[in-house]
Amino acid sequence: MTDIAIRTGRPKEKTSQRPSSGKQRILETAERLFATRGFPDVSAAEIVREAGVAHGLLFHHFGSMEDLYAEVSRVAAEQMNQAQQNSFRGRTARDQVASSLRAHLKAVKHRQGDALFRARSHNLAINAKVAEIWEASRQQAIDRLCEALGIPEPTRKIRACLRAWIGFHDQLVLAWLSDRSVSESEVLALTLHQLDHLASDVLSAELDRNV
Repeated sequence: MTDIAIRTGRPKEKTSQRPSSGKQRILETAERLFATRGFPDVSAAEIVREAGVAHGLLFHHFGSMEDLYAEVSRVAAEQMNQAQQNSFRGRTARDQVASSLRAHLKAVKHRQGDALFRARSHNLAINAKVAEIWEASRQQAIDRLCEALGIPEPTRKIRACLRAWIGFHDQLVLAWLSDRSVSESEVLALTLHQLDHLASDVLSAELDRNV
């Protein structure tokens, strides 16, 4: 965002901004390239060239391309977790889940890469560190869902079903972002419709109860 100077008749004072570090430029470039094309199709040479840093700096800071992808994934997961945890608002469980989904879709518009990283982590051969990052994110989301749905002690079956529901939502988001085969409103409607089935068939939860 560009700062706008207020005209007061006095000369505008010069402001100095510290340039991004080489490590930060690598992270930002890697995030953009990984989000656009995925991990397998991005090389270290391309990242350092576009970041404008020495080739060895990538490995100095991150050790390997896999560890760089893990760090990018960790940042993406933190952003997504924050959006999810702070957005359960409303009178009923349905209202709260819908509010969370809308906030998630709004965040995705600004940081599409976060959703792409999570959706891809379901079905790509990735290292254990990345898998752990996104599994922890999903389990955190499941905990918050159970709280909204009034399920204080979810069974393994319930957790497995809610994890599958999150995966269903992720794939719809991926379809929305990649080729617009579904619309944003359809992502929301289909995700909530699927939760309705789970609530009645598996969760024994009432979505329209007051929270």
